[in-house]
Amino acid sequence: MHPTVFRWDSGWSWLGTIEISAYFACVALGMVVGTWLLWRWAKRRNLDRDDILDLALWVAVAGVVGAKLMHVLVDGYLMEYVHICTDPSQVFWDKWRVGAAYCRELHGIPRYDELRHYVGCVPTERNCLAWINLFAGGYTYYGGLIGGGAAAFLFLRRRKLPLWPTVDTLSWIVVLGVAFGRLGCFLNGCCFGEVTDSCLGVTFPPGSPAWIEHGQQGWIGPHDPPLPVLPTQLFEAAACVAIAAFLALWVERRKRYEGETFVAGVALYAAARIAIEFFRADPRGSALGLSTSQIVGLLALVAMAVLHFRLARRPAPPPPGPSAPDDGPPPAEPPGPAPGNRQG
Repeated sequence: MHPTVFRWDSGWSWLGTIEISAYFACVALGMVVGTWLLWRWAKRRNLDRDDILDLALWVAVAGVVGAKLMHVLVDGYLMEYVHICTDPSQVFWDKWRVGAAYCRELHGIPRYDELRHYVGCVPTERNCLAWINLFAGGYTYYGGLIGGGAAAFLFLRRRKLPLWPTVDTLSWIVVLGVAFGRLGCFLNGCCFGEVTDSCLGVTFPPGSPAWIEHGQQGWIGPHDPPLPVLPTQLFEAAACVAIAAFLALWVERRKRYEGETFVAGVALYAAARIAIEFFRADPRGSALGLSTSQIVGLLALVAMAVLHFRLARRPAPPPPGPSAPDDGPPPAEPPGPAPGNRQG
């Protein structure tokens, strides 16, 4: 676990400390790799590269903004962001979010009860830009999906780009990008799995989300390390890499209708996510014995089945031809015969 890759104390109370989280670094790396792959793949799909690069920028920016805004407004941290700007003493972290030693590392003040038992941590620094700090954590996947999806739809309509060929090109690259995000989750320690004694188990340090959850369940004490858990973040990352490779190397080359890569990508990711969710143990929403992601995954499978039968009635797309060279002028035409050597 290595949640922070860069930390800088600005020295200004209104700005606070600037941190770049491992999660953000992995997501940013995934965006760079995805944009490069999208630029290379666009030539094969006869899509304008300038339009594709513009589309990638729109989706990336809107996705990050949407994920951050939904975290602030929906995840229950709105008043905490308000108080850390106006009066940090009103922000209180209970003892299972941080320990006394870890509280001091965060430049906070430990609080104790009458018996000198540690009960929580209060930050000391005002930070009015904490809510918009894009380099730290605090993102919601569904917010990014809504923001990026809305931006892509508006962009495609504005530029009048072909919908399904463009979406097919995006599909496997987006799935690959999720793999980078899950690597960031592993470094951050979130989205962990169930307790296990198998050889697959990993142990996160004190202060990690697994440590907090195990303490809240009463399985460990404040000074105990967390129990070994399944690395479900790595399970999903591996599944996403396999799905992306299958879509790019098999489905894209043999698809029977435009949009099949998108349908297959959503269906395969939904199925993988439903399965992996059974092994996760981090706190998250649930209903009817299923997690929120499993319910969304089941709805996605139904929607993709309906979309498959609708799109499959359309004519098959022409097979992709060899990609044209990136640069250089067209070859010169061979010279015709000399006037005196023409044959009738």
